Amino acid sequence: MANVLEKALNCNDGDRAIGHIMDALDINRKDMARYDFPKTWPKARQGRARIIGDWLQSEALFLARWAPRPEELPH
Repeated sequence: MANVLEKALNCNDGDRAIGHIMDALDINRKDMARYDFPKTWPKARQGRARIIGDWLQSEALFLARWAPRPEELPH
């Protein structure tokens, strides 16, 4: 996961950065919580890290609250 985060933080395009993480975590856009990414991706890594961290946190909260539990999935 460290390499994926590094790749995302170094990416100059927000959609591509988030795409790297989504691919690594096998997240489909249709399964994502609604989250609006900034139109302008920050040049500073700290700004990028804040956006990525906020997104991951909101995604984890969304999944914890709304995703079906394994025992609830059809077999």
